[in-house]
Amino acid sequence: MVAPNGIGIDNFWNSLVYGLSGVRKISHFDASSYPCQIAAEVLDFNPMDYMDPKLTKRLSRFAQFALATSQMAVEDSNIDFSQIDPYRIGVFIGTAIGGGDTIETQHAIYLSKGLKRINPHTAISISTHSASGIISCEYNLKGPNTTIAAGCNSGLDATYLAYNTVRLGDADVMIAGAGEAPITPFCHAIFCASGNLSRENLYPQQAVKPYDINADGMVLGEGGGALILEELQHASARGARIYGEILGYSSANEAYDLFGVDTYNGAMVSNFKNVLTNANIVNQEIDYINAHGNGILSYDICETEAIKEVFGEIVHNIPVTSIKPVTGHSISATGIWQIITSLLAIKHKVIPPTINVQQPDPKCDLDYVTKGFLKKEIQTVLINSHGFGGRLTSLIIKKFVQDDLST
Repeated sequence: MVAPNGIGIDNFWNSLVYGLSGVRKISHFDASSYPCQIAAEVLDFNPMDYMDPKLTKRLSRFAQFALATSQMAVEDSNIDFSQIDPYRIGVFIGTAIGGGDTIETQHAIYLSKGLKRINPHTAISISTHSASGIISCEYNLKGPNTTIAAGCNSGLDATYLAYNTVRLGDADVMIAGAGEAPITPFCHAIFCASGNLSRENLYPQQAVKPYDINADGMVLGEGGGALILEELQHASARGARIYGEILGYSSANEAYDLFGVDTYNGAMVSNFKNVLTNANIVNQEIDYINAHGNGILSYDICETEAIKEVFGEIVHNIPVTSIKPVTGHSISATGIWQIITSLLAIKHKVIPPTINVQQPDPKCDLDYVTKGFLKKEIQTVLINSHGFGGRLTSLIIKKFVQDDLST
């Protein structure tokens, strides 16, 4: 975990539980002329703490995040790759922007100093696939390897595809992760131009207000996250610490508009029903919904109404929260953070709050856990992502019980 609200699992989790937002004034560049002058930056990340200094010069920031968090995940898992067939270990990484920071800096060098001053590694470092590639190189992993570029859904998609690769028998172990670094002068500008970013410049930590009638948009974030997905018997044989298991996944598209949301909600309702069916559970078994909640009110209302339609009479008994007021929206990485948040919520029996919700929109009337963290026994979590272009992804995870080994 490398996030604006904390590097490492403990720092990330504590800030979530106590609602300590990582949104602040932009420091990466002068944003004083921008309508949105805030973002969720990772301020204390030193890539040389995780990789050779020479390598840092060859990797874009998103790939540095992905590599560093993969290293953290490998260390946390206590797995020894040298004892496993390298062709049975793979890597799937999600990213939406990729090496946009390198494109901007190298293009500026080209315009001012000419072709000969361009970094010779640029062609590789701007590639969205550089993160997945370098992780495989660093660990000599020769199994399935690919990059998922599906916007906000990329992290969840990478996780599902890694899970399915193991489930189908094509690998025993997969690293699934994401990396994103969109807080650059041009990238931030194009998101400003879209009209989707908050203008709450005076009080950055209060900017992201999902489900609130005063919500005025999302805030960009950066960072990365990684998970180790492992076949159950393989993990059990080496005495692995198991945080949870994936039960089901579903993906759909509204096929409505590249920027707006389909207020009819048919696609999201269908996607929720599909993920429950794929997980082979009923809606009463969901203890917690880790929602998209990006602070764009049309998205928040759409998500709320779909949840209400699917869960019916029991919907007000299910806590629904968004982590984005604390983490910002780091596009692909957010989905990985949602999974990690859900696994930690299961482990600690605590649901982090949705901060900044002061006046819920009348259509947003669920239990968003707005009065501080909630202590609750959790077995099963539904995770949801709703990306631009109407892309929908849902994942269901469950607490691992040792007795599951015998079934």
